[in-house]
Amino acid sequence: MTLNTFSEIIKKPAVIILLTLTAVLLAGGLRIMFYVTSPAVLLLNDRAGAHWVKYDSPFELDARPSGPARSDFKFTFHSEKKVHHAVMEIQALKKARVFFDGTLVFSSGDGFDQWKTVHEVKLPPVIEAGSHEIIISVIGDNTHPAVIAYSSSLPLKTGKGWYASKDGRHWRPAVEASRIEQAALSTKYPSSLAGLMAVWPYLAIVFCAVFAGSIFAGSRLQTASKLPFWMPQPSQVRWVMLLLWGILSFNNMFKLNFQAGSDLWGHMDYIDYIATKWSLPLAYDGWQMFQAPLHYILSAPLYAVLIRWFDLPVVVKTMGIIPVLCGLLQIEIIYRVAKTVFAQKKDLQIIAIVSGACLPVHTYVCQYVGNEPMVACLISLVILFCTQLVMPDSGERGRGYFIALGLVWGLALLSKMTAFLLAPVLIVVIAFHTRCVKKSPAYFLQSGAIVFAVSFAVAGWYYLRNYLKLGNAFMGLFDPLQMMQWWQDPGYRTLSHLLSFGQALSRPVYAGVTSFWDMFYATLWLDGVNSGLSDVVLWNVNFMVAGALLALLPGFFILSGAASACRSQDEKSRRAVILSAGLLVLFLAAMVDMFMVCPVYSRTKASYTLGLLPCYALLIAAGAGPFLGNRILRAFSLAMLSCWAFAAYAAYFVV
Repeated sequence: MTLNTFSEIIKKPAVIILLTLTAVLLAGGLRIMFYVTSPAVLLLNDRAGAHWVKYDSPFELDARPSGPARSDFKFTFHSEKKVHHAVMEIQALKKARVFFDGTLVFSSGDGFDQWKTVHEVKLPPVIEAGSHEIIISVIGDNTHPAVIAYSSSLPLKTGKGWYASKDGRHWRPAVEASRIEQAALSTKYPSSLAGLMAVWPYLAIVFCAVFAGSIFAGSRLQTASKLPFWMPQPSQVRWVMLLLWGILSFNNMFKLNFQAGSDLWGHMDYIDYIATKWSLPLAYDGWQMFQAPLHYILSAPLYAVLIRWFDLPVVVKTMGIIPVLCGLLQIEIIYRVAKTVFAQKKDLQIIAIVSGACLPVHTYVCQYVGNEPMVACLISLVILFCTQLVMPDSGERGRGYFIALGLVWGLALLSKMTAFLLAPVLIVVIAFHTRCVKKSPAYFLQSGAIVFAVSFAVAGWYYLRNYLKLGNAFMGLFDPLQMMQWWQDPGYRTLSHLLSFGQALSRPVYAGVTSFWDMFYATLWLDGVNSGLSDVVLWNVNFMVAGALLALLPGFFILSGAASACRSQDEKSRRAVILSAGLLVLFLAAMVDMFMVCPVYSRTKASYTLGLLPCYALLIAAGAGPFLGNRILRAFSLAMLSCWAFAAYAAYFVV
């Protein structure tokens, strides 16, 4: 009786949502506590009216060598009267010594792992009236030295009026660690507004053509004219986008700088290792050799053939054929997902296909060697399977379907560890499907077991190998065994790094390299880090930076599409939109976690969500849907989306 009552309760959507939110809040709260308390997380929180301060050094895009660094901080204050038994609170990143009027009064010790301890420093028993000087010498390890200090009995709080020095002789005003600083290189690129003004004549032609065409088509439909009027079909648009995208990639294969690509030479070293030694490397054998091996295994035979006949630049360019093929397959997957979700809405299918194919992160990442396109293609295929499972008209699936799902997921796991994020999604989707087809819990357990068993059979050997040889199945870039020999700015995190946004709309290239949302926006809607190169301009820069402003409309559609799931009357699209929004939130949460734990600017790129390309496409289409009912609003929305798509395509067609 109790079991039946509980079973009825959990079937209620409100209860399920409440339980889910409770679990998310609990997990989030525990993770936040970890950020605050763990010395491994370099999170700096201002308090007591004082601010963390550091030496005012320019933001560097290049990696910095591993090791300790020192900064001294100086403050002169005037006491109006004699003070007895004064105490100062101090916390340093990571070791500190305090000098009062030239006398050492405190040393935090030799370890770097106790830096989150707030030390109570006892100053001289009697401080006479007059001027006094505090110097705090801080040593950081793989980060910028920083300090926060304050006293309730003295006019002493880190912030304005403090000075910093690297050598103890040359002093300059210290700066707050929370200050958002833009890389100097970003000013060498035009602003987004300047780029938009430079290309507006081309965009005006596109806007007028699409706007007039949409108005004309709408009037024909309203008057029920018998005059022939051709309307493109989603399948035809799919072929057009495949052709255009293929032409762009073929053109770039000859014209793009062969050194383009984030961590390009690390990926090439991995491929060369397999091709020359015919064995898999271990994580500590090279820069990128902690990565899962599927992309490199498939690339090695092609590399072995090419390197015998051609020089390295030609080989590197030709090796881009595998990422290009993955990008083309993703466009096909988007078409099939859109056809499944918007079966009776061809206009939304077309918007999804065009939006997904033209999303800049999809275009530029697939133009050079890297493992991201392959895992993205496989994750997109898993999303197609999941979308089919949650559809209202989805019938009972046989074992073959779940074997295929497990196989694809296993290949994704063998391509990159990012695919592990799909584990809870697959459990929820299979459970939801079980409920939809009114099957017993045994069906859920059997189906889930098949998916996880097949995926383990495909990819488990690699992670088991890591565990047996390295002691860690998920050996990654920041694991101790890897012994990272470099670090990147900013080197620590503050709340402003996580919560601020705006620079990506004005100067998008290298925008907000210390801001999560600026970097995510700038790498989703354009190549915001110039594909890892700082000394050349890879793309058609005016079209590219104009995309930062043009993307406001599809960005708005993504948000409104996610919100539309709450009020949509279409059960098919509502389920798919909820799935898409949930996947996006899950991946963003994982990226935020990585952003907090690994305080380097390169950990926030939107390319980590490239596998969610069908989700982006569905959300844009779902968000655009409510604006297509009115003829004028429809024409305006389609014209603006077309301008964005045209600029996104033109930006990455190397000329």
